Amino acid sequence: MESPYRAVVTLLEPYIVESSGVNLFLYPGTKDEFVDNLVNEGVEQCIPRFALKFKENAIDLDLLFYVVDIIKTSDGGIIFFSPESRVLDLKKIRRPSGGLDSIFTDKAPGYWKPPE
Repeated sequence: MESPYRAVVTLLEPYIVESSGVNLFLYPGTKDEFVDNLVNEGVEQCIPRFALKFKENAIDLDLLFYVVDIIKTSDGGIIFFSPESRVLDLKKIRRPSGGLDSIFTDKAPGYWKPPE
């Protein structure tokens, strides 16, 4: 049986881009869809637990952000997570982000498209 870490890495591998030591998860949906797919899994030792529904799986947020550093949504949303404070920080990029937006344009070299 595969470890939870290995299972998440295998599931997300087609969606992860590594750049300068940062693992970026290119979430194939909008920030609103990301929020809609968050699941409250209750409380463990006074700490709220959340998971992300993704491809018929529930990925624990602590484990997800152990694998990836940043999540970028298809509408330009950037999501960070702080396990210490248990805060999800959602930002909206309103300007070109150093070439990251070019990943989503079909005219760009190395165009990335989520697998179907």
